[in-house]
Amino acid sequence: MPQILGLLAALLSPLVMFVGLFLVLRTEGLKWRIAWAVLCFVGVGAFWMRASDGMWGFVPAAINILGTGQQAGFYKASLPLGALVSMFICVSVRRARLQAAQRRQDDQA
Repeated sequence: MPQILGLLAALLSPLVMFVGLFLVLRTEGLKWRIAWAVLCFVGVGAFWMRASDGMWGFVPAAINILGTGQQAGFYKASLPLGALVSMFICVSVRRARLQAAQRRQDDQA
C-alpha cells in the first residue's frame, strides 16, 4: 500500500503542474502570462520513496524547477506550490472579469 501512495504522489505532482499551465494559457487578460507559466513548474519540498521496500523521506527545504527528476527504483514528487498559486490567480482573474462583465451588463439595462 505505501508504494501505491508513493506512485500516486509521483504521478499527481506533474499532473497538477500541467493543469496549472493549461489554466494559465486559457485565461484571458492575465498579465505576465509567461512568468505564470514558468511558475507552474516550481515545486517546494521533495518527497522520495524507494519502491523496493517502501522506505521514504521528505526534504522540506528543496525548491524544484521542472519536477524532482527521476531515478530508477524511486518515486519522487514535490508539492507543486507554483501551480497552485497560478491556479488561484487564474481563478481570481476570471472571477474579476466575469463580475466586470456583469456590472457592464447591469449598467446597460
